[in-house]
Amino acid sequence: MGTRIISAIVGLPVLLFFIYLGDWPFAFMVCVLATIGLYEFARMAREKKQVFLYVPVLLGVWVMLAGSYLQWENWTALGILVTFCIVFAVAVFRFPAFCVDDIAVNFLGLIYVGWTMAHLIAFDSLGNGRLLVLYLFVAIWSSDSGAYFVGRLLGKHKLCPRVSPKKTWEGSIGGVITTCVLLSLLNWYFAMLPAVAVIMIAVVISVIGQIGDLIESLIKRYYGVKDSGNLIPGHGGILDRFDSIMLAAPVMYYCIVITRYFGAY
Repeated sequence: MGTRIISAIVGLPVLLFFIYLGDWPFAFMVCVLATIGLYEFARMAREKKQVFLYVPVLLGVWVMLAGSYLQWENWTALGILVTFCIVFAVAVFRFPAFCVDDIAVNFLGLIYVGWTMAHLIAFDSLGNGRLLVLYLFVAIWSSDSGAYFVGRLLGKHKLCPRVSPKKTWEGSIGGVITTCVLLSLLNWYFAMLPAVAVIMIAVVISVIGQIGDLIESLIKRYYGVKDSGNLIPGHGGILDRFDSIMLAAPVMYYCIVITRYFGAY
């Protein structure tokens, strides 16, 4: 626990600083995180003797990140196209050593790491990008903390014991409530979104963030590893620390898009 707290004390100000800077420094930070995260995913895939083409997939990830930063209209399709061409070319010439399962895991890495993280950069296209990213991180941190402490105090009913034995329904509900309270307080200060929209986003992001955490646990159990990496003392790797953020980022992005479409933002 002590190591986790020290890592948080050191890491949080750095992360907040990059969020504050926004623009290309934040995009560069996301690119570094995605590069490391994809490497961790590739290393886990190789635990099952799966063939993961790190460099070609990383190229597709970088295309997505760059396209998102430059606000290209079809940045997702372009990133997929780059990876599609290279991965299938390799599959043709290396069959049967490189099989359909290997193709699938390469595209999973592209979407799971690249597509999700690119949405952190894409918030800039919605206006108030830095604040939206701050809202996202506060929502996830609130959810994680609330779920942990409420689960420790009141947790009795297991949420998903085969994937994550320590998580409970009580903790999950506590995470949702904590997120609603803290995100509402943050929005009261910045007054950026309507109160109803904030509560809706808080509930959705908390639930999706917890699902993202469970997905990462499922992947690690499948590959038989405790952590995705050891870069962050007490927290594991980048995927361990940002698993909730990765899934929640695109969900929150499209929540804002929908909210704007109906004229509420």
